[in-house]
Amino acid sequence: MKLVKPNWVTHDGYSIFSVDIHPDGKRFATGGQGGDSGRVVIWNMEPVVNEIAELDENIPKMLCQLDNHLACVNCVRWSNTGLLASGGVDKLIMIWRLSGGAGGSSIFGGKSSVETWRCIATLRSHEADVLDLAWAPHSPWLASASVDNSVIVWDASKFPAIVAVLKGHTGFVKGITWDPVGKYLASQSDDKTLRVWRTTDWTEAALISEPFDECGGTTHVLRLSWSPDGQYLVSAHAMNGGGPTAQIIERDGWTQDKDFVGHRKAVTCVRFNGNILQKKQPGSSKPQQYCCVAIGSRDRSLSVWLTSLKRPLVVIHELFTHSVLDASWSPCGLRLAACSWDGSVVLVEFTQQELGQPLDPAEQSSLHERLYGKPLVQGGCTVMEAPELLNLKTSAPPVQTTQAPTSTSSVQPPPTTPTTPAKGPINKQIETRTSDGKRRITPMFIPPPSDTMDSPSGRLGTPTFTSQAKSSIVIEKRNDVVAPNVTSSIDPPNINTPLSTLTLKRREQITPKAHHTLLNKKPKITSERSINQIILPPLKPSSSLSQQAGHYAVTVTNSQGLAHLQVFRGTDSEPTWDLYLGYSAVALAASPAVIALGLEDGSLHTFHPAKGSRPAPPLAPPAPLAKVHAVGNAVMVISCCGAVRVWEIGYSCRMIVSTSAAHLATPGTSLLSCTLYNGMPHLAFTNARAYIYHKEMGTWLLIGDSQDPIWRWASFNASIASGSRAPRGPLSSLQEGLLRTAGNALPNPRLPHSAPSVVSYLEQQLLASKALGSAQEYVHWLVALVSFLLTQDGLEKRLRLILDELLGPSHASASKSIWDSSILGIKKHKLLEDVLSIVGGHLRWQRLYLEYTEQLTALKGQNN
Repeated sequence: MKLVKPNWVTHDGYSIFSVDIHPDGKRFATGGQGGDSGRVVIWNMEPVVNEIAELDENIPKMLCQLDNHLACVNCVRWSNTGLLASGGVDKLIMIWRLSGGAGGSSIFGGKSSVETWRCIATLRSHEADVLDLAWAPHSPWLASASVDNSVIVWDASKFPAIVAVLKGHTGFVKGITWDPVGKYLASQSDDKTLRVWRTTDWTEAALISEPFDECGGTTHVLRLSWSPDGQYLVSAHAMNGGGPTAQIIERDGWTQDKDFVGHRKAVTCVRFNGNILQKKQPGSSKPQQYCCVAIGSRDRSLSVWLTSLKRPLVVIHELFTHSVLDASWSPCGLRLAACSWDGSVVLVEFTQQELGQPLDPAEQSSLHERLYGKPLVQGGCTVMEAPELLNLKTSAPPVQTTQAPTSTSSVQPPPTTPTTPAKGPINKQIETRTSDGKRRITPMFIPPPSDTMDSPSGRLGTPTFTSQAKSSIVIEKRNDVVAPNVTSSIDPPNINTPLSTLTLKRREQITPKAHHTLLNKKPKITSERSINQIILPPLKPSSSLSQQAGHYAVTVTNSQGLAHLQVFRGTDSEPTWDLYLGYSAVALAASPAVIALGLEDGSLHTFHPAKGSRPAPPLAPPAPLAKVHAVGNAVMVISCCGAVRVWEIGYSCRMIVSTSAAHLATPGTSLLSCTLYNGMPHLAFTNARAYIYHKEMGTWLLIGDSQDPIWRWASFNASIASGSRAPRGPLSSLQEGLLRTAGNALPNPRLPHSAPSVVSYLEQQLLASKALGSAQEYVHWLVALVSFLLTQDGLEKRLRLILDELLGPSHASASKSIWDSSILGIKKHKLLEDVLSIVGGHLRWQRLYLEYTEQLTALKGQNN
């Protein structure tokens, strides 16, 4: 191992916040402060690794200096194609490309440059500092993380196009990373969470918070990283037992039971070597494969770990005089660059004996394919993956060919097959129903595809998968002898009259003239059936509707029975795209992933905000619309008959929920609020009752009833007893308007025993939080319930039930098949520790505290 700290790699004494090595390994870039502006510098790698070249004045050290950013540059990242992205405090992301001309001028930097790098795009959608950047592994996508709490995914093939805007974090997003096959994007934030997003539809695949709950002080960046085999995601600043760690999150189930420990202060950056490494172990014929990761910390040290070892390969202490902020591996995997707030850069060079032999790129791609299937490639060319696909040819419809098969073909058509086009339709069969009820089908010959008849072997080269498309054969039904009692309701087919297939009763006979009139008349909005089933008031057209969808503003204007949909990006005066629809709009719901537009004919149209394309044909809910709501890529529709539908609209469209809320809305009530959480509908009505739909149970759950005097009285007294305000979450959002709706007067039910009512209310809140999947609210109500039980007499049995459930089986031989060690992603033993700390604060319960503390300590000893 060799360590080099070139003193000439500097930003004139200012801080360097980021470093990244070029894909060819011959350059590296640094980003940071540069006097009165942000600075990006591109350096020559050769003088760093070669002492002779460093002393040679003819070999340049600095290749280009770029001072275009208005404020400090926080991150620089190279793409696989050699583009350089830089993001800074000025809220801008700049994309740089090497120009063909040699040399540069002060226009592109403060110093004369050996190379000319030109800014080909400036991305401006973030509303605050850009802290981290990451290029997708197999696509031209660039992800950016910002102080505005959002993540934006850009398409580099058509800058400044936005692929997605991810909003879910409630604090500064300080780190972003892709998995090596492009199926997930992970982000880490100051809100003490790490979120994993699916790139197929940009929904949240995982929310991880437990490893970060104890994190106190913050760091400038939280640069997490994904292992090159895709198995592990390693976070920055996490805590375990009061000590700083880098948390290891396994892709399989997003489990978090391992971490890298040893740094004395918070971990700021994690960077995996891009190569899967291998080394032969003594006594083994097959080399062991593993990954390598570098971890930087505020304690000014850098550690390098191999996943095959339990201890770090090397730890370099006192490497800098300030916090480590970024690290980068060379493509060969043997060089590691790191930078610090103190304005210096270090390069560590390893040997293959120390790290191992990199896996061949083809083998690494093959490993990815075996584990995860084909990588997600966006914007790339289509690759012929299997030679046998070359045998497939698109066959022309037989009716369009007028040429007979060639004489060289060994397969001759049947004698009855004409060599000229068929005179009649060849995609039709005639079904005749006789008077005795039997069916007779007269099949029509369908010639084989041309490539089959030209095949020398007389066989298809590859099988045809009939499930890929439906048959185009039309069966024309004819009645040989028709019974008199059906002649009045079924007419012979007529091309001028609409078909009434499977209709039991025809409402009216339509002549060709009447049919022509009907085509020019819009259908009625509400059918007779739905009028009698109206539970909620249907939506009516208004002159205009508007919604914000991420960085897009969506407006709909109704005029002369038509709806004009316009989508504007940012503050643009001209629409990005617009569209006219044939009916007035009654509802508009928009998110960064989908626009849902309801029309007065009862149909629902969906669009992609950025592209304007339709992910699905217009949807037809069961009745006129009462409410339309969109969150992420989920769209919820509530019809006036009470039908509730939730669809996932995106790369693949599917139904999530299909149910009815008709029985929940009493006559005269309307919706107070409705939303989606984890894809499940949450409804509150003006009768002061709130519900959530539980998909696994297949029913609605009542989670609030301000008309219930005991519920209202208990909620008031429970809030006083808990002494703290409930955290903001889906449960509090649904319940907050119920008391206002019911009125301010607090009922006095004159209960003989008030404590059980409060306990019952607290238990309901606990169960509702669990059903909603709201971990923060669950912890709050658990603490509130335990705190209340500690102040009451005669409720020790109730308290023990809670403690026993958190403790679980107390003996190693006990059955653990029913008991789950965690709830809502929180370890129950961790919850038990928090609860026991509350119990220990009451002297009258010290016996109970000691009893359960001893059992918990014994269980921990067994597990260790």
